Amino acid sequence: MFSVSQVALRLGVCSKTFRQWDKKGHIKCLRTPGGHRRIPLSEVNRLLGKLHRQLIEGPFRKQCAVYARASDHRQKTDGALDRQLKVLTQECKKRYRTSPLVFTDIGSGLNMRRRGLKKLLTLAQRTTVSTLIITHKDRLTRFGLELIERILEDYGVRLEAPINLNSRVHRRNLSLI
Repeated sequence: MFSVSQVALRLGVCSKTFRQWDKKGHIKCLRTPGGHRRIPLSEVNRLLGKLHRQLIEGPFRKQCAVYARASDHRQKTDGALDRQLKVLTQECKKRYRTSPLVFTDIGSGLNMRRRGLKKLLTLAQRTTVSTLIITHKDRLTRFGLELIERILEDYGVRLEAPINLNSRVHRRNLSLI
């Protein structure tokens, strides 16, 4: 018998998600006399098998992602974030013929507590992202870039930056950033 937190960690989901699955009847949990959920090994194996089949069949196919960052709210209101996103989305659609997963942040490149970056790294870890396109490497981070590049590489994510800066269109769009 396993606790909710043990099974959630094993499946790569949040324990709150697991509790919601129990409420909806998607999983079979036993209750202790104190009211705590316990999950039998057979149920854990069933869920792991289901997740494995889904991975093979492809609902979690790898996608292209774009990441844009503005250093402060003034840059955002000046349109820097929107311009980055426009260029990056167009580039992803041109290269991969798909709409990208979009991650954005407003904050310093020195600050590593950025929601968009955290979500991006979480999805990269779960092998959802295959390619990350950014306008320039400093948009990802100011220091520790080699570490983030290594983490992405270990997760199988190809980092593409800077995008084709030789193109007149991109040079004009990026000069406004």
